[in-house]
Amino acid sequence: MKQSLKLILFALGSILLFSACTRIASRPPAYDPTFGEDTPLFGSVDDQIRYATSTAAAIIARYNQPTEIVQNPLGTQIVVTSTPIPTATPTVTPTVTPIVPTVPTSWEIQKGETLECLARRFDVDLEDLKAANPGIQAWNLRVGQRIEIPQNSKWPGERAVGIWPRPDTWTVGPDETVYLIACAYGDVWPEEIIQFNNIQDPNDLSGYTELYIP
Repeated sequence: MKQSLKLILFALGSILLFSACTRIASRPPAYDPTFGEDTPLFGSVDDQIRYATSTAAAIIARYNQPTEIVQNPLGTQIVVTSTPIPTATPTVTPTVTPIVPTVPTSWEIQKGETLECLARRFDVDLEDLKAANPGIQAWNLRVGQRIEIPQNSKWPGERAVGIWPRPDTWTVGPDETVYLIACAYGDVWPEEIIQFNNIQDPNDLSGYTELYIP
């Protein structure tokens, strides 16, 4: 009787112990398609593939970016989304239409100009310029005074003064004008300086510290 009772108790204990062991072990939760995009990968390989595929599709739909499913060094499948590199907007360099100067038949003297300066600029011989204006005193020119410019003459030699090579940057001094600065180079036309520097008043350079000389 006692022996039978021991066997029954042993059998009950074994059953209880086995039931406790099976309760400790757990299975991975099944894939739930309602989980959000931040849900970690888990479950079987098929579950992981389904989750990764649905995540990739969601990313493509939202961001319209190339996406692929790869395995990391641990063998886990992950979704890789490439971020396109923004294309830089090219800087448009404004173009300046070159001026084709035409020698005028007459010219009104501007501040800072001399007869030699005008002869170099208009490519005429200085003596021919003087001869075309017999009443002009070269050392006593007046602003606004009008002179005649010969049309069939040529400056002998190089018209550029040669002190400052071009292109150049000119530091504007007090009371300087575009016409005076052009005379410093000899063969530079004031209209070129005005155009390249977008100057409104060639006789007022108070708002400029430097000018580009083409």
